[in-house]
Amino acid sequence: MNKLTFFLIGLSLMLISCVPDKSKSSDKGTIDIDTAIHKNPVAQDQKDENALLYYAKDKNLNIKKTASGMYYVVQEMGTGITLADGAPFKVHYSGYFLDGKVFDSSHDRGVPLRHVVGGMIPGWNEALKTFPIGSKLQLLIPSRLAYGSRGFPGFVPANTPLIFDMHIMPLTE
Repeated sequence: MNKLTFFLIGLSLMLISCVPDKSKSSDKGTIDIDTAIHKNPVAQDQKDENALLYYAKDKNLNIKKTASGMYYVVQEMGTGITLADGAPFKVHYSGYFLDGKVFDSSHDRGVPLRHVVGGMIPGWNEALKTFPIGSKLQLLIPSRLAYGSRGFPGFVPANTPLIFDMHIMPLTE
């Protein structure tokens, strides 16, 4: 094989690797909450899922679920790029418990959060890599994709599913 053939094969592989992996963020449509509820939840994941499903049912949300187990509602789909690990981002958000109590909000501070993808809780990292800049979302995050069994001392108890309203903003705004 000549150098051009190797180059074309390498270019093809690189382009194929850039195609989004739909298996990481299934978008199979709205969840039927009543059939998704676990009848006798034992594991923490099942308890979290039930709590999030009951929350969504109570709020009459048309939720969708990612392959990781996070639920979400797209309020407005952005038109910007989708971010990758290590990319800087800017987000305005409010985080709250299932009872509606806010535990953190960039809106209260009047300043959006700036950080890098990969440096946040797993649910946020997933959302930032799944939805394009400009998206406005509500995330329903099970505890294992939030602060897990450690919690966030002084703010979030261990094994607590969380809700986030999130607006992924352009860095220039």
